[in-house]
Amino acid sequence: MDTFGNRVAILVSGGIDSTVLLYRLINEGYEVTPVYINYGQNSQCGELSAIKSIMDSCLFEKLVEIDFPEARKLGKGSLVGEYPSEVGKTEHWFQAEFFPNRNMILISLAAAYCYKIGISTIAIGVVGKQSYSDTTKAFIEAMNAALSISLGNFSIIAPYVEKSRTIVVKDAVKYNVPVEKTFSCNSVGDRHCNYCISCFERERVIKRVHLLRKKR
Repeated sequence: MDTFGNRVAILVSGGIDSTVLLYRLINEGYEVTPVYINYGQNSQCGELSAIKSIMDSCLFEKLVEIDFPEARKLGKGSLVGEYPSEVGKTEHWFQAEFFPNRNMILISLAAAYCYKIGISTIAIGVVGKQSYSDTTKAFIEAMNAALSISLGNFSIIAPYVEKSRTIVVKDAVKYNVPVEKTFSCNSVGDRHCNYCISCFERERVIKRVHLLRKKR
């Protein structure tokens, strides 16, 4: 496995959280391998376009792409085209967008690839307390334990888990992250629907980042 101690694979989605974490890891001196997984999500086109634009900004030459579109058959919710007919409250949006075990699938696939190339650490940009059940600290710790059993000495870096998004905003400013290049929509593929919770959170973070930059 990793004999250098600073190699890490990061699951990237093109969204703000994983992008800020990418910049943070680079600035902390890690040797970073970005990994993108196509699990059949509607948003693949917008995500990939954003990731490639972001990687140009980071001067990355290679993105590891893992194609597993058949996973779409396992999922449900707006990410696979099952749009809610009427959604009003935030918690209803979380239910409508929830792809069961998505992070378990993504982390497991990335971990298998990491084992193959000798990397023993995965980073994932899960954020906040009011989110999905597979973005919690308990979930990350359980996945970490399972991977350590199956693959040996393995670890998951998730510095924003169950933390306020204020930390992400501050890191975006600190590391000069191009948040405008990100893509976060759980409903459509090549544009923002400006209706789902992902679009709402992205716009709110961008406004906060711009405001904080003006105050510097």
